[in-house]
Amino acid sequence: MAPANSLAAFALDDFESRFGSAASVVRTIAGLYLRHQSVPIPRPRVIELACAAGISSPAAQTATSRLIDRGLLETVQSGELTVTAPAKSMFARGNRRIFTPRHMSNADRWVLVAFSVPESLRALRHQLRKHFIQLGGGLVSAGLWIFPEYLHAEVLEVLNALKARTYATLFVTQTPQYPGDAHQAAAQWWDLAKISKLHHAFLAATAGLDAASADEQIAYRSYVTLIDAWRAIPYLDPGLPETMLPERWPGQESRQRFLEISGSCQGRAQSYASLLLGH
Repeated sequence: MAPANSLAAFALDDFESRFGSAASVVRTIAGLYLRHQSVPIPRPRVIELACAAGISSPAAQTATSRLIDRGLLETVQSGELTVTAPAKSMFARGNRRIFTPRHMSNADRWVLVAFSVPESLRALRHQLRKHFIQLGGGLVSAGLWIFPEYLHAEVLEVLNALKARTYATLFVTQTPQYPGDAHQAAAQWWDLAKISKLHHAFLAATAGLDAASADEQIAYRSYVTLIDAWRAIPYLDPGLPETMLPERWPGQESRQRFLEISGSCQGRAQSYASLLLGH
């Protein structure tokens, strides 16, 4: 059976907050900086971090309260804040996805997940669909999903967290035999239009970022904006091989931009965040 906080961690793993919104930015700051603090953080410092990322103080206050209500932050001692244990697990799980985005080659394998959930557990079926989509899964048919094989462990984590492992059988395969061609299969199994729109939105949101400035405050704001605009994409985009993707697919360009700006800004952004946190 999964640990008690395992399901809670997955419950926090949502992408409903629009990137650039106050709630989304404070959530990003919590994942980047707050979760690594060994002692609770005074709320004014959390607000200052959000304001430095371009959020107004009233909006940051409201967003912080909202994240407390959602169970991502909690208040301890005399109004100080800390990241909850389930949220720390969620952020740790997201590290590899966000910062080292993968991309399939034609030689990579697939994992197929076949499941049959009793009608009495219809809510579980809905949760599986929700989390499989957020893992980047493709819906082949009712009760049959396909993922890149490098997501095998994450698929098992979801099944275990939802206590659905007994309803699922997993198969690893090298080459699916598509009903048509690879492009048609990808278009049928994944919402490529939605994923493409996410990449284009990321490229638009990061087009004006100043990654070259030596100013640590500018680097901090650019870095938080970058991560906030990017962090959902590596979940929803499975990284399909080029042979399955439409022409002029924006994924490669957005991955390259993420890696370039991240590499340029990360260290200076960390220095500025440490300054605001009082280190």
